[in-house]
Amino acid sequence: MEAFQSTGSSTREPRESAEHPGGVGGRQRERIIRAATLVFSRKGYDGARVEEIARKADLPKGNVLYYFKTKKDLYRIVIEQVLTLWLDALGDIAVDDSPEEAIRQYVNRKLALSRHYPEASRLFAMEVISGAPVIGAHLRNQLRVWVEEKGRVFRRWQDQGQMARIDPAHAFFMIWAVTQTYADFEAQIQAVTGVQDYDTEIYEGATSEVVDALVRGLGLTNEMSERRAQA
Repeated sequence: MEAFQSTGSSTREPRESAEHPGGVGGRQRERIIRAATLVFSRKGYDGARVEEIARKADLPKGNVLYYFKTKKDLYRIVIEQVLTLWLDALGDIAVDDSPEEAIRQYVNRKLALSRHYPEASRLFAMEVISGAPVIGAHLRNQLRVWVEEKGRVFRRWQDQGQMARIDPAHAFFMIWAVTQTYADFEAQIQAVTGVQDYDTEIYEGATSEVVDALVRGLGLTNEMSERRAQA
């Protein structure tokens, strides 16, 4: 907190607005989180420095430490926000929903997140590859509960013959692996395909084919599938 105190009057502004997400405090938090996502994804947790995050956010280091007391606090919040963003992409699925439409929407949203937030995906991958030292408890608790809850809907679809018999957890692993690889392994995909405009040629060109492949692989069936087969 010493750096925060040394920045003078400019440090009082966030304190006055911190409780208002749309105010100066909320905007500064967002800038810090965006900057931290970029720095952590490139340098990793150990290599990242609060000073660099502050420079990327165009804020004094003291402001960063005002909102996030330690680098670890900031890192944990960034990672948890990434995970929340991904999980929210599925929405509130129900047994009465069309399985194919629900999964198509989910895969499309996950691909869109990889497209627009590639640094966030890479950061999450680095954390998990490292053994999830910071968010391990979050994965074992909140994520496990989420998978079990959504998995019960998958089981009902399977009982109704609308989805292939596959452990719901593995169904999610398939979806996550396929959709996140376009962000995490962009350099590899670009090298192999030789595309010039990755965003347009890969995401816009491959999205429908990837979604179709996942839908077929999961054995999802409804009237939409039948109409496509007859076309």
